[in-house]
Amino acid sequence: MDHFFTSTDRVRKYWEPIPGVDLDAVAYVTRAGALPDGTPFFLDEVMRPAEPLSSFFRSEAKTLEASSLRDYTYDLLDVLDFLAGLETPADLLSATEDDLVAFRDDRTQYQEVPVSPATWRRRRVAINNFYTWAVDTRVLEERPYLRRKSGRDVLAWGSVSQLDVRHLTFDQWRCFKDVGLRGLLPGGGADPAFRGRDPLRNSSAGELAITTGMRLREFSSLLDIEVGPPRRDGSARLVDLETIAKYQLPRTVEVQDATLRELDLYRRTERAGAVRRSSRALARRREDFFVVDDIDTARMKLRGTLHGRRRTFTVKLMDAPLRRITMREGDHGLEPMALFVGRHGQMLGRQRWDQVFDVAQARCTAVIAAHDLPLEMPRTIRIHDLRHTFAIFMLELLTQIVLEQAAKEIHEGGRTPAYLGEHLSRNAFLRVQQLLGHRRAESTMRYLRYIRRTNLLVAQAIRTWNDQDTTFADYAAREAGKVAA
Repeated sequence: MDHFFTSTDRVRKYWEPIPGVDLDAVAYVTRAGALPDGTPFFLDEVMRPAEPLSSFFRSEAKTLEASSLRDYTYDLLDVLDFLAGLETPADLLSATEDDLVAFRDDRTQYQEVPVSPATWRRRRVAINNFYTWAVDTRVLEERPYLRRKSGRDVLAWGSVSQLDVRHLTFDQWRCFKDVGLRGLLPGGGADPAFRGRDPLRNSSAGELAITTGMRLREFSSLLDIEVGPPRRDGSARLVDLETIAKYQLPRTVEVQDATLRELDLYRRTERAGAVRRSSRALARRREDFFVVDDIDTARMKLRGTLHGRRRTFTVKLMDAPLRRITMREGDHGLEPMALFVGRHGQMLGRQRWDQVFDVAQARCTAVIAAHDLPLEMPRTIRIHDLRHTFAIFMLELLTQIVLEQAAKEIHEGGRTPAYLGEHLSRNAFLRVQQLLGHRRAESTMRYLRYIRRTNLLVAQAIRTWNDQDTTFADYAAREAGKVAA
């Protein structure tokens, strides 16, 4: 059984009319009610739609993103491969409870590299979703295994209740940023042996992530106009996230002046060079892009031409794929509107950012060993570790500030906040939940056990964070002040 994923862009690029067939393929795949991009479909030996997976994924495509559809596709194909290899071959509709339990045991215990509890949880979700759909649509009379009212079933395995929180101390972050990402020597001088590309882009992106708590998908998808240059009065800029945020939960991120100045240096140097070098090549692919000719910064709306149609988008409602192809007219061709761009003038993908961090980690390890530095770096540093560092720093600092305010009130007025609203407004935990854009309180609560004075993160960051400590500390104080007001 072959499988494919729908793609309107590929139809535009590669469609060739079939003699004797009157079909406008582009109009067909973009018509109202057409399958969303990324929807998987399956074909049998005679190129006919293979069921029940084709129908199942047409239903799932109504609510899932393309990345989730792709993951679930490979998960269920893995199930099918296992079932086909049983002594008595089976498929999804004929599989028994014992067959599915055998699949669970094989993947979690017996195969050469067993999957992690988190990976198995995703596969279990895919299996459960399929059988829920099969019963709801009466493809099956009942699922082949029972589910308790609690939601657990025979496929449940492992525990992923504890979040893998890995955060950096100030010394670790400073080494990673300056030595790993920027290519400097421990003393601050330039390393002539450094062969990395775009050090200002990489270090300013890391600074943006660690001082705002944005996820990779969020900061890597930003448009340049969303952040903008530093303000004359040194105040922060507010960035509204919505569609590119996880679960599309709206929140406002505050980018401080110190970070804005780092971004502006990158904007005027490395980014300007990349934009200039790629403008002519991008212009030759004009039909592939959303070409903007009207930018309304007051209402943050873009108007331009996308695939021959005039379109208007609100920036915060633009998804990552659309942002990736958003361009504007420049002096020498098309210029990307993305904040962080690669050598070809387009946004960097997750894989490229992972490579940047892997290379920086390896460089830190090598330089520490070469200079015999008294610093231990984590074995690996993930981009998401910067978000964890922000969360722990803010949670502890906000808690400390709120406690100091409460102690001052007791000393001056002899009372503590008496009303529920006052308690909630002073709650640093709830404030950090809002800053991070967590949908559930449990996600934020997992950071509580990582608050320790022994890592010196708070004490050192307040004094010397990026040599511009007051900005980050003032941010925390201002946030706490908003809560206590």
